[in-house]
Amino acid sequence: MIRKMLLCAAVVLSSICAQAYHKTVVISCGGLEEALAGDLSFTSIAIEGSADVRDFAFLHDNATSIKAIDLSECSIAMYDSRNEHYLGHHTHFDAHTIPPSAFFGFAALERVTLPATLVAISDGAFAGCERLLSVTGGNALTMIGDYAFAGCSALSEFSMPISLRRIGDYAFDKCSSLKSVDMSSCTQLEYLGIRAFAQNGVLQQVVLPESMETIGNYAFAGCGALERVVMPVHLLQLGEGAFVSCTALSSIDMKDCDIAELSAWTFASCTHLQQVLLPITISRVAEGAFYYCTSLQQIELPEGIVTLDAFAFAGCSALQHISFIPEGVESIERYAFYRNISASKAHIPTTVSYIGDHAFDGCINAMDFVTYREMPAELGEDVFANMEIEKKTLGVETESVVIYSSTAQWQDFGTINGITAVEDVTICTDITTYFDAYNLIVTAPQEIVEMRLFDTSGILLAYVEPGDCDATIDTHAFTTNLYLVQVVMADGRRVVAKVARIIR
Repeated sequence: MIRKMLLCAAVVLSSICAQAYHKTVVISCGGLEEALAGDLSFTSIAIEGSADVRDFAFLHDNATSIKAIDLSECSIAMYDSRNEHYLGHHTHFDAHTIPPSAFFGFAALERVTLPATLVAISDGAFAGCERLLSVTGGNALTMIGDYAFAGCSALSEFSMPISLRRIGDYAFDKCSSLKSVDMSSCTQLEYLGIRAFAQNGVLQQVVLPESMETIGNYAFAGCGALERVVMPVHLLQLGEGAFVSCTALSSIDMKDCDIAELSAWTFASCTHLQQVLLPITISRVAEGAFYYCTSLQQIELPEGIVTLDAFAFAGCSALQHISFIPEGVESIERYAFYRNISASKAHIPTTVSYIGDHAFDGCINAMDFVTYREMPAELGEDVFANMEIEKKTLGVETESVVIYSSTAQWQDFGTINGITAVEDVTICTDITTYFDAYNLIVTAPQEIVEMRLFDTSGILLAYVEPGDCDATIDTHAFTTNLYLVQVVMADGRRVVAKVARIIR
């Protein structure tokens, strides 16, 4: 009985030893297969000397079950295979570089020690290594390729060397165990690729270096635990959806960045975002930039913004007011403020000449709209839908009341400057107007300094400076038959008339 127990213990011990078998080999380029001499039972290996792609290809084909590889004493040489193909369709391999897909899908690999002389990790080199826990060494590394560590869901630490210049697209995509990424010491890092750290549910903090110029599309998309981001001061390009669905992010400071626009869907569905400091360099808030940021109560947009794109603030249900749009904005695109249900008022700058479809649709609590624009901005379809506009007040300049009161959609406000819209639609009696065929003739009791012709949506069609009591505008080129004519007379009076062209 005792003998049997000892035998079983020996078998178990032998099995454990077999599972932990480490091998060290010293080779020259292409010599790994010969050095191993058919022994593939090792679970970890240290390769010393020099190696090239042939050695990595041999490991790739024969040792996918290894748990650890130590390359700290290995120098990787260049290899030009010319007529031979290794690791896919590649024929040329750079020196000091882990070849592309070298360890792709090594399901058991847990630890990697990189060479001190390594400068690059090629595309997909460690992609799909689901048990990879740590990568050390490689302090001279300058480039991490596309998909290099994609899907390494157990990777919990990766030290970014100060020499790093580029992190490729999808480089750490779905590395769902990385809790913190500190790149502050990477003073030469300029590029962070598309979806570089996307879909990481535990990543809490990211510190980006001052040197970074580009953050790729969806770089941190879906990082639901991300609470803190230190942005680079020299950033020139922020990709589309860079922080989309970062639901734990509550604030971000971008005021020192140099980006030209806030890209589409940048903070879309960041449901805890409360404070954003934007740089003065942006001229555009692109489509859906703050889409359904449901905790955003207020924001300050810098001077210089020209466009608020479609869905820019759609679903921002906590915004207290829509009075942050600076003068200089020329267009508010479709659904820009859709369902801003908490906003109590809205201020539309005088520079806004176009407001897109459904821009204020569903702003049910915005009781007061104010615009000092002389002529109504052109409107898309159903701009003020689903908000009981007949109960709202529109504040405009006194001399513009008649124009707004006779312009489609604007006239639907229940009160315009305290005057009921329906009661105020009248033809001004200070001037006379009539059509001679396509020629609009206007006569005033004194000299007409300037005269403007608009269609009923507020688009300026013609402008003249007659310097006489009579003025003529040829309307032959205009397709509409209903117009608003505005006349400024010598004494400064400004009068408006609604005119209809009837051609028989």
